[in-house]
This record gives sequence, C-alpha cells and structure tokens, in this order.
Amino acid sequence: MVSVLSDRGDMAGALKVFGIMTERGCQVDDRVCSAIVSGFSKAGNDKAGLEFYDRVRKEVCGFEPGLMTLTAVVNLLGREGKIGEVAELVSEMEQKGMIGDAVFYSSLVHGYMTGGLLMEGLREHRLMLDKGIAADVVNYTTVIDGMCREGSVDKVMGFLDEMERSGAKPNLITYTSLVGGFCKRNRLEDAFSVVRKLEQKGVVVDEYVYSILIDSLCKMGDLDKAFCLLGEMEGKGIKAGTVTYNTVIDGLCKAGDTNNAIEISQGVAADNFTYSMLLHGCIKGEDSTGIMAIKSRLESSGIAVDVVTCNILIKALFMVNKMDDACSLFHRMRDMGLSPNTVTYHTIINMMCKLGDIGRAVELFDEYKKDKSLSGTAVHNVLIGALCNGGKVNIAEQIFYDLIHKKLRPDSCTYRKLIHANFKEGGEQGVLNFIRKLEGLEMNLLSSICNYASTFLSTKDCCEAALHVYKMLRVQAFPVTSKTFYKLLKSLLRNGYDQVIQPLLSEFTKIHGLNEPRMINMLSCHLSKKNVGAAIRFSSYMDNCSVPVSVLRGAVYALKKEGEILDAYNFLEQAEQSGFSVDLAMYSIVVEGLCRGGYLEKALDLCETMQKEGIHPTIIVHNSVLSGLCQHGCFTEAFRLFDYLESSNILPTIITYAILIGALCREGFLDDAYQLIQKMSNKGIRPTTRVYNLLISGYCNYGLTEKALGLMSHFEEHFLLPDAFTLGSVINGHCLKGNTEAALGFFNEYHCKEMVPDFVGFMSLVKGLYAKGRMEESRGILREMFQCKEIVDLINSVGNEVQTESLVALLSSACEEGRIDEVVTILNEVGLMSVSSSDSSNCNTLAQLKKLQRIDNASDPGTDSGQVLSSVSFDVSSDCFNGSYKGRLQTMIERADNISTTSDDTDIENGNLLGKSFYDDFDTYYPAIASLCSKGEFLKANNAIEAMIQNSG
Repeated sequence: MVSVLSDRGDMAGALKVFGIMTERGCQVDDRVCSAIVSGFSKAGNDKAGLEFYDRVRKEVCGFEPGLMTLTAVVNLLGREGKIGEVAELVSEMEQKGMIGDAVFYSSLVHGYMTGGLLMEGLREHRLMLDKGIAADVVNYTTVIDGMCREGSVDKVMGFLDEMERSGAKPNLITYTSLVGGFCKRNRLEDAFSVVRKLEQKGVVVDEYVYSILIDSLCKMGDLDKAFCLLGEMEGKGIKAGTVTYNTVIDGLCKAGDTNNAIEISQGVAADNFTYSMLLHGCIKGEDSTGIMAIKSRLESSGIAVDVVTCNILIKALFMVNKMDDACSLFHRMRDMGLSPNTVTYHTIINMMCKLGDIGRAVELFDEYKKDKSLSGTAVHNVLIGALCNGGKVNIAEQIFYDLIHKKLRPDSCTYRKLIHANFKEGGEQGVLNFIRKLEGLEMNLLSSICNYASTFLSTKDCCEAALHVYKMLRVQAFPVTSKTFYKLLKSLLRNGYDQVIQPLLSEFTKIHGLNEPRMINMLSCHLSKKNVGAAIRFSSYMDNCSVPVSVLRGAVYALKKEGEILDAYNFLEQAEQSGFSVDLAMYSIVVEGLCRGGYLEKALDLCETMQKEGIHPTIIVHNSVLSGLCQHGCFTEAFRLFDYLESSNILPTIITYAILIGALCREGFLDDAYQLIQKMSNKGIRPTTRVYNLLISGYCNYGLTEKALGLMSHFEEHFLLPDAFTLGSVINGHCLKGNTEAALGFFNEYHCKEMVPDFVGFMSLVKGLYAKGRMEESRGILREMFQCKEIVDLINSVGNEVQTESLVALLSSACEEGRIDEVVTILNEVGLMSVSSSDSSNCNTLAQLKKLQRIDNASDPGTDSGQVLSSVSFDVSSDCFNGSYKGRLQTMIERADNISTTSDDTDIENGNLLGKSFYDDFDTYYPAIASLCSKGEFLKANNAIEAMIQNSG
C-alpha cells in the first residue's frame, strides 16, 4: 500500500500508512523506506524525502538501509547539491562491504554532474566499469548529459563510440543531451546535423528537442528561423506546448517586439513564466498601457502567481507610477502564501530610492533585516548607494556595518561610494575617519578598501592623506597593489613631494619590481626633467637595452602636457641618438608642442629629421607647422606649405583651413579669408560655426559689422546656429564703432531667443553703456551676465586663483549698490587673468582680494562686501601707483577735463569715460576715440590717445 500511494504521489497517505505500521510494530524494510523516499523525489520535495530518511534512521530500531534506499537517497542528495554527504554515504557503504549496481552509480554520477563536479562523476563511472558493472543506456546518457552541461561536448563523441561497442544503443534522450550541448556552445549547425541524422535513422524527434533548438535561435536573435521550426513542428504533427511558446515569447520580448509576443501569448495556455516575460518586455519598452493590460489578464486568468511574477509585477507597477498598488501587492504576498525574497526587497527598496522616498526604503530595510532566512548584499548595496547620493552618509555607514556584521562581503562599488561620499562631505579627513572606523575588519576586505582609498586620494592630489592610508597598509602588513603605488607616486611627483619619492620607490621595487611600462614611463618622465640622458639610460636598462615605443611616447607626451616641451624635444633627440625606435606619434607630439611654444625652427628641424628617417608627416604634423608659421607671421611660407598639401596626396582638413582663415583675419586680409572659406566649401568641407566665427570676429575688429551680420544671415542656409562667441564678436564690433544702441538691440534680439554672448560681448556692452552714462542699463546687463553659468564659472575660477570666495557674489553685491566702476575694473582684470595675456604687476586688482578679505575679517564683523570692494577701488586708485605714475594719472584726468568742456552729450560721456578710466584697457578707450574721430574732432581724439598712452606706462 505504501508503494502504491507513493507512486500516485499521495505522500500524506503513504506517511499515514507508515505511521500505522510503526505503531503496530511492523518491520520497516528497505523496500518500504525506498518507496517513500522515491515518492518524495518524484513529487519534487527533496528536502522532505531526506528528512524522512534521517527520521527512519534515528527512530526505527533495527533499520538498515539497503541498496534501493541508498540509491534513492543519493539521488536526492545530488539534486540538493550536498556532494559532501554523498561522499560520506559512499564511504559508509564501502566500509559495510556494500556494492552498488548500475542504477546506484547512475544516481551517484548524476549527483556529481549536477553539482558541477565533472571529473568526480567520470571517476565514479570509470570505477563502476572497473568493478565489472556493465553500464547501460541510462549510465552513458547520464555521463553524456553531464559533459554536455559543462560544455565538454567534443569529448562526448568518444562515449558515443563506447556505447556502440558495449551494445548500449543511444536513445533519443542521449541525443537530446548532445543537441543541448552543441546549443550551449552556440554550435547550432552541429546541433541541427544531429537532428537530421536522427530523422534519417527514423527516430521521431519530440517537442523537447525542438524547444532546445528554438531557445538557442531566440537567444542568438534569429527569430525568423525559430518561427520556421515552429512551422516545421506543426507540419510534422508535433504539438508545441507552453514551454516552447514561452521560449519564443521570451525571444520576442528580449528583441523588443513585445506586441507580437502578446499576440502569440493569447493563443497559449499561459503560465507564470509567460506573464513574467511579457511584463519584463513591457518594462523594457516602457509600455505603461501594455503593463496594465498584462496585469488585468493575469488577474482574470486565475493563475496563482509565484514570487518571481510578483517581483516583476511590483517593478512594473512602480514604472507606471502605481506606487500604492505596488506596496499593497508587497504587503499581500504573505496572505497569498508567498514569502518575499531578497529580489523582492531589492526591487521595492530600489524603486523607493529612485522615487526619493528614502525614509520608507530604510523602514523596509529594517523589516528585511529581521527575516533571518534572507541573505545577500544586493539590498544593502542599493540602499547604501542611494543614501550616499542623498548625502546621508552616517546612515549609509550603519548599513555598511550591518553588512560586515553578517559576514557578507560588500562589492567594490559599495565601499567606493562611501569613500566618495565621505570625501564630498568631509574632504580628505572624512575619508580618513571612515577608514579608522573599519579597524578590525577582515584583512582582504580592509586591504581592498584602503588600497582604493589611497588611490582615490592620490587622484584628488590629497598627497598627505593618501600617504597616511598607505602607511596604514604597510603597518598592518597588508598588500599594496601596483596601482596604489603608481597613483601615489604620480601624485607625489605632480605636487613636488620629492623627498618621499625615493623611499616609496624602494618599497615598490621590493614588492612589485619595475616591470610595468607605466612605471617605467612615469620614472623616465621624472628623470628627463633633471637629466634626459639618465632617463634614456634608465629606460634602456629596464628593458634590456630595448625601450618600448609606448614608454618613450608616454614620457614625451607627459612632458609636453606639463609644459616641458624642450625637455620632451631633448628626450626625443637623445632617444634617436641612442638608436631607439621613434615613431610618427612621438614626432607629432613634439612638433605640435614646439610650434605652440614658439620654437618654430626646432619644429622645422624635427620635420626634416622625420623625412630623413623615412617617416612621412601626416596632416596633423602639417597643421602644427602651419599654425607655428602663422603665429610667427610667416604667411608666405604657410601658404606655400598649403599649396604643397593641395598638390600632394595629403588632403587639408577643416583644421588646416581654420588655421589659415584665422591668420588672415588677424592680419586684416578679410577678403582673402572669405575666398578661402568659399574654396573650402567647394572642396566639400562644410564650414562650422567656429570657422565662420573667425571671419565674423575679423570683420567686427576692423569695423565691418554689417559684413559680419551679412555672414550671420547665411547661417540658416547651412543649418548652423550662432554661439556665444558669435554674439560677443558682433556686440564688440558695434561697441568699437561707438554704436552702443545697435549693440544693445542686437543683445536684446538674441536674448529673447534665450541666447547670450560670451564674456567679451557682455563686457563690451557694459562698458559701452557705462561710457555713455547709461548706468541703470549697464547694471541690468551685469545682472544678466551674473546669471550665465559659463561666465559665473569663469569669474569664480579666477577668484579661486587668488583664494577669493564667490567673486560673483561680491561683484553682484557691488553692482546692486551702484558701484559699476569698481565692478567693471575687476571684471577687466578677470578678462586679463583668464587669458593670461597681461602683465598687471602695476595694478593687479584681484591679487589684493585675499589680503582685503583678511583685513575685513579682522575688523568690524558688520563690514559688508561693499566695503571690501571700496578698499579694492581705493587700492587701485592710490596705493598701487608710484609717484611718477600718479603724475601721469593726474595729467590724464586734466586732459580728460579739457576734452569734456563742451556741453555736447557725447563729449560729456567721453569725459566720464576718461575721468573714470579703467586703466590699461585699450578696448575701453576705443569707442570714445572712434566717436571723436567720426565727428572730425581730431584734436580731442589726439589728446585722448596721449592720455591713454601715458596711463599705460
């Protein structure tokens, strides 16, 4: 009766009968126990089967399991992955002298194979044969299936031959495993070949084989062939079941064709897997309507959803902004007989974090922690990341410590985010405090965290903090990675910590040696700054007298990047003289650096050396030389080189044309520049806004604003838009001609289109309005200027150079108080400092800000930004000048007063300009001088020029 009930799957009835047997003292033999264990195995309840076996061993006196029971138990242990217990059971059998049969060894091999222990499974199979136990089809198929699962499909052919020789003819299950093995290795042609051979032998292929093939085709994205196989199945009368259709639906959803997948699913007996895939496809395609339709179908289908479907449905509901419905489903899961798993909590906490509801996410995490059956790092990681992004570092650290307390290893992203967040909140000290709290952590994890912290601090040039973390690693005898050493050494070199480098380099050499190209590269670069010959000899020694080109190239590039172009040139020359291989890239780097640095002759000599070495310069090298020639005013030579390029196979690029157009515009050859743009267009190279800007700026600088506007009118024809530089150039052009009204109109026209000029454009308009006494309009433009992010960043970056906090805030305050002259004076200095083109040693306004702030802080705390700026203004107008300079200033003011004796408005404006001069700024004087000249008042204009010259020293 126990056997019959177990075969039917009525395990409750079988256990009831078993209980009656034991109560009445009936003997429990091997057959009874094996029947119940096998019944649990067939029902898929492996855990209950093993618990029953353990109970019988402990509670039933005199029971000794026989081969039948042990075979069933081995099968269950293998399926549960308890390979250690399998080995113990086999050892116990051997001690008792029990010999397994083919069925036992089949279960044993299957258990090893399922656990991924291929070699152990093969060993047991060979042991079975050595004991004289003949292997049957099941044994061979078990081995073949295990090998195919592991991807060792090529070795299977030998077993097939062995099967044939032993008389165990392979069956459909054997070949199905082989087809699956080929598909696992993406060898579909071989898989189809096996199927065709089976058909030729008259073997009827079942749905499972087709399902494997269709699944592989869908994974490879070949959906057309998958549908062909479905048609072939239908033609052969093989009915495709839910599993096969689910495979196709999954493939369609992954390919983004969710609509077709939904259509196919409507004619299929859908299960949880079907709905899960459809929901996943709709989530991927962000199809809110599709999600709600699938949800409705699922609810009306009457299917009892599983945990996987619930997890996907919760995510889908969040996606369609049904947050309350998602939370409701989560809380109803236990009432539905489902226990939320780690994926469930990860999904809902992750979505809460994305919606910014960190508080509820933390509450759910507390609930998650209470469930001792749940484990893993995913939930901790996602919440820590969200808390770090939200600036809640303390809570993030507590969750991190909980992760450590549970003996779980966080992934690298988690502790990196904590390091970044601590740095953002507390700087380098914040990172050090975080590291100190981790003392006592498991060695490998703490080593990884400290190595990354040192590397991170090195990249931020926090050298002392990075060194401190490095010392922690060394004191605790933790391994220091090569990357940590490299980043630390590079940071120390970059910041001039030369005294630390030697001992640190010795430590690195002891631990890692000097075999890495990047280390050789860095040290070669460092040595070349002191002694190029020593650097070359070092590189040669490290690479057995053969320095890799990559190392030489890296050293040259690093030197050029640091502004040491002559050292790079010497390094290249020394490398050539030492007979090392020098490539085109190295020449290109040095030529470009020499041309930019003004060493044109050396660059040309290097080009000649290139040609002697048989290395032909590319257009990149020619562009560098062209730029250098234009910078030195060698226009004839530049255009000869350009003509040579056109006649050779080296095609000029847009950069080539831009270099020449820019040079022509600077020298006033505007018609030639325009013709070059036309030629460029005819050659099929479409000019960009930046190229047109060169000519527009040229037109404006030479007073041809109308031509600049005419050129701008053609932008739309070429699908181009003006940028900030374009607008700034036109505004500056109008102001240079004294036409401030036109400049203001142009500004307003584009301001309505939400487009603003660059710094130069704003300043030209501000100074133009100020010169005409239009203070309120000038202040309005300054307000607009201080709203432009790019310009705010520029101004503040210059303020940072002199360690002035929020220079824009100071200037805005002064602007609101009406001190426009002081604001413009400082902004002029900003313009000069930002391009590093002026020697403002006589009157460097910004350089006084740090000192003035210290004075201000030491004085009355009520002192405002206006007083600071007043001090700056006073310093500019008095303390910065020596006696002779004061005399020149007085002369300038007197002459300005003479100029402004008439009552004409323009004269008054010009007088205001010269009386409240901005010093050292030619662009400020030019509108007044141009205005006087246009009215024929050359004497006044001449006086203004003299005043300007005297003021400039």
